[in-house]
Amino acid sequence: MGAQSLIRTLLLSTGLMAGACAWANDSKELKDVQGQIASQQQNLKQQQDQLKRLQQQLAKDEKAISVLAKRLNDTRDQLRAGQADLAKLNQQHRELGRQAERQQALLAEQLKAAYQNGRHDYLKLLLNGQDSADIDRLLHYYGHLNQIRAQALQELARTRQQLAENRRQAEHTQAELNRLLSRQQQEQDSLSKTQAERSKTAKALNATLTQGNLQLSSLQQAARQLEQKIREAREKAAREQAAREKAAREQAARERAERERATRERDHQDNAGSAGPRRPPPVVVTPSGNFSGLKAAKGKLPWPLNGRLIHRYGSPRTSQLSWKGLLIGTPVGQQVRAIANGQVLYADWLSGFGMVMIIDHGQGYMSLYGHNQSLLLQAGDKVSAGQPIALSGESGGQSNSGLYFEIRHQGQAIDPQAWLARR
Repeated sequence: MGAQSLIRTLLLSTGLMAGACAWANDSKELKDVQGQIASQQQNLKQQQDQLKRLQQQLAKDEKAISVLAKRLNDTRDQLRAGQADLAKLNQQHRELGRQAERQQALLAEQLKAAYQNGRHDYLKLLLNGQDSADIDRLLHYYGHLNQIRAQALQELARTRQQLAENRRQAEHTQAELNRLLSRQQQEQDSLSKTQAERSKTAKALNATLTQGNLQLSSLQQAARQLEQKIREAREKAAREQAAREKAAREQAARERAERERATRERDHQDNAGSAGPRRPPPVVVTPSGNFSGLKAAKGKLPWPLNGRLIHRYGSPRTSQLSWKGLLIGTPVGQQVRAIANGQVLYADWLSGFGMVMIIDHGQGYMSLYGHNQSLLLQAGDKVSAGQPIALSGESGGQSNSGLYFEIRHQGQAIDPQAWLARR
């Protein structure tokens, strides 16, 4: 082999070896990258699994808090009513006591008068030869006095009986108040314990969201879930409304047929010379669930509760998301009130919103109340403007107490402040 051929062979061998080494290095780097991607995917899956478990635990904790808070709120209402009843009974007791004192004083005066007049008894009048007309007059007078004394004694007895009954009711009311106070303490202890557990879960949840950079995706997912729940609730309400309208039409048709039959019978009886029995007019069934919406009340609606406005509609929430409603800061347990008449479409826990209530006001208008501690109504309940519907809180993993409030029209969020009264 010549020198040139040997050199070419050596160069070719060197090139192949260099290429093989480069390919081996690239392959190793690719495997390293693939391993890192797999590790990241595994970490992300673990974080998502942990997030799901924490959200489930948070939902369990906050639903338990909602039940306990509602029970505690009901107990407080019963306590207030019982205390008012007891105050009323005590006032009645004082009035009855004064009435008994007056009756006893009057009876004492009557007994004193009877004693003084008793010295002129019937026997003395006869022995003194008193005129019979005078005797009859005096006997009539004595009989009248005796009747008055008997009435006074009966009134005093009734008053004392009322006092005894009043005392019995007051003792029963006081015992009930003591029982309610004991129950209130037990409920408060259970609520505090569950709130402490919820606080731990919420901290762990927020830490997981922050560490895994999952906050944006979590908010987006919560928004999608809300849209889905609203869509499902509207479809359910539409089906129920259609069923009510169908039932009303069928009822109206039956009543119309009944009226026509009654008219034919009456005409037949009139032709036969007898009037026949008259039937009462039928009751017209009006479908429920029809509300006038919010259009006429724009700029006049009451705020759902008093508090500090923390976030406004349209203000930035993240670099990619903005607020679709108002966040109103307020202490835990404040009454949240409906802004208008309507019907509850949805009342349950929802990821990102906590204990949330959605009310249908008709004509495509809805209001939404989120982050509540407790819900006082359930889906299907009718609502009046100003009626308490919930207690404010920090559910949904919030670290600060407040109310999240939205107004929607045809499913789209609109600026609530354009509809609420100025304050």
